[in-house]
Amino acid sequence: MKRPDLVVAGAVVLCLPMLPALLAGSMPTITALERFLIALIVSWVAGIIISAVYGRYSREARRAELLAQIRRVQGIDTPGAEQTDGSSLETARPDRIIPPS
Repeated sequence: MKRPDLVVAGAVVLCLPMLPALLAGSMPTITALERFLIALIVSWVAGIIISAVYGRYSREARRAELLAQIRRVQGIDTPGAEQTDGSSLETARPDRIIPPS
């Protein structure tokens, strides 16, 4: 988990509706702590899921952007086009990629 502070903030937001009852004394403190613990667990699981989805899509976007930049630098306009040595761009070895000058 990269941002535990957001997880705690989410748990606090989930528990805000019980605050008036807790302050008025109509809810026991133990019950409020149990609800906060459950809200913390729910927020933690939601944070893990959101982080995983965000991480996957950002990796895919970075990869696509890098491939597009390599194509631009090498003058290849279409995906899967042949390079000058006959290999396709997706299967090219990194040492064969011509660095920008």
